[in-house]
Amino acid sequence: MPYVNVKVVGKLSKEQKQNISSDISNSLLKHAGKPKDHTYIVFDEVSGENWAKGDQLFG
Repeated sequence: MPYVNVKVVGKLSKEQKQNISSDISNSLLKHAGKPKDHTYIVFDEVSGENWAKGDQLFG
């Protein structure tokens, strides 16, 4: 049972999440033989003020 956590700065639209989850689940099916109905994908949308690279916040 694959579990994939996608973390992004900012927001994604429902359509973007659908497309990304489709690509991820198709890739796991193709390359690892993992059925789509056993693949879990979670999206964490983090505001830029809560995410930094080095000492620079993204927001």
